[in-house]
Amino acid sequence: MGKPSILFITTDEQHLDTVYSPSLPYELPGLRGLMARSDVYETAYSASPVCLPARCTWMTGLMPHNNGCISNNFGASLPLQLPNLFTCLRQSGYTTSLHGKCHFVPCPYPAVRPYLTQEYEHFKVYYRALGMDHLDLQDDKNISLWYYDDYSQEMERKGLLAEYRRRFVQDKVPGELADFPNPKETHPDSWTGQKALDYLDRCSADQPHFMWVSFSGPHYPMDAPGEYEARVDMDRDIPRRWREGEWEDETKHNRMSYYGIGPGPEGGGNAVDGAQKNYTEAYWRAWRRKYYANIVQIDDYIQRIIEKAESIWGDDLYIVFTADHGDMMGNHSLWGKNSAVYDDVLRVPLVVHHPGQKARRNIPERVSSMDVFPTLLGMGGAETPQGIDGKPLDEVVAAGGRDVVLSSCEGRVAIVKGHIKLCVNAKGFEVTDGTPIFRELYDLEKDPYEFTNLYADPAYAQVRDELEARLREEPNLLRTVFYRREDRPYWFNDGNGAGYGRNGL
Repeated sequence: MGKPSILFITTDEQHLDTVYSPSLPYELPGLRGLMARSDVYETAYSASPVCLPARCTWMTGLMPHNNGCISNNFGASLPLQLPNLFTCLRQSGYTTSLHGKCHFVPCPYPAVRPYLTQEYEHFKVYYRALGMDHLDLQDDKNISLWYYDDYSQEMERKGLLAEYRRRFVQDKVPGELADFPNPKETHPDSWTGQKALDYLDRCSADQPHFMWVSFSGPHYPMDAPGEYEARVDMDRDIPRRWREGEWEDETKHNRMSYYGIGPGPEGGGNAVDGAQKNYTEAYWRAWRRKYYANIVQIDDYIQRIIEKAESIWGDDLYIVFTADHGDMMGNHSLWGKNSAVYDDVLRVPLVVHHPGQKARRNIPERVSSMDVFPTLLGMGGAETPQGIDGKPLDEVVAAGGRDVVLSSCEGRVAIVKGHIKLCVNAKGFEVTDGTPIFRELYDLEKDPYEFTNLYADPAYAQVRDELEARLREEPNLLRTVFYRREDRPYWFNDGNGAGYGRNGL
């Protein structure tokens, strides 16, 4: 028997509860069927609360502050010279493909034009240079409206792109949700799923494949076709977790988004006056229905993709499912993920099926998304690069799990040790310009939903100081995450233009 094929399935911004909750307001036959015969990691943390850093950690096994990919917004492109999933598995004899979202280079957000979809070919050239033998690019729902990836080019040829852009960019109204305007099979996640199925039609059992199916959903916009909304029973909704008066505490960073007085999770950008406090209970119910509907839609394709892959490779197949990060999903009366380092965003589903596995194994030990890279390489018999941060999942579990996990991106970091979590947001530990610093400490054993900030509580002073010291000791972390404008780190471009040109690509 030759090498096993590897099917890596990922989603974007999917809350842990939408997969793991024992009672869901929808059916999930694809993922639940997979979980019934897989290792289910109950305490997996993402290395970053935002897309690009999280995805580049999957790609390299390096934390964001060590691979240089610290932000969605600045010139923090994944360096071509770093060993990555595609190059390593290709060297091990695999044919490699990606279907859907890459986001390994920052989108040029400052250049976005609401009435125009712009050229994107140079990004596709860069992605292929990372070692993909085949690429079907749908590089995020929003990016497909702003820039011509493979998906938006196809929609343009069909005369469908302009209406999609109008509905979700040009005519977007704060506090309102829109419906997907085109046939369901032309939705970005349907397109990605179908491209993966079409690719499988051309695969042979004689050649090992590393196939990454990367859905852009359920990341916003909330745009699942209505057929999928009809399959969600909101009378069985997962309870929204919030507490009356919780945002009266001025020590909490995301208070700014709740009241519309500063930056925070993206949901503030869709709210009246930029304040998430203005969302009504009816809005939350409608938002969550659309979010769940997108998950149902994706699961339909996951089920079909797994069935087709197993018809080709049988038991000679690894299957891994995970998400890059979560979403607040209305908990704490917020949606989005930017600047939120709650466990709603940091904890992710992680499901691993081994060839021939017939039974479920629940794994409570804590792991990190940086452990996915060496695990996938191990599945393919590929050599693991020296000096990476991640370790194979089986090795981490055998050692009792990770005592400490980090999650970071530009401007924020969280560290969890035992059941205590420290979050540092905005400007880090030292500032000279009067910018407020937000430091939060939570006891996840007594307060699993992170309502009470214990940073100033004398009873937690010792563990707080230990965690702060651990952050200061981590090489490259604070000077990379909490840059000062005068430092001009190599990836910083002041938000002007694409990071692409700044990185010499």
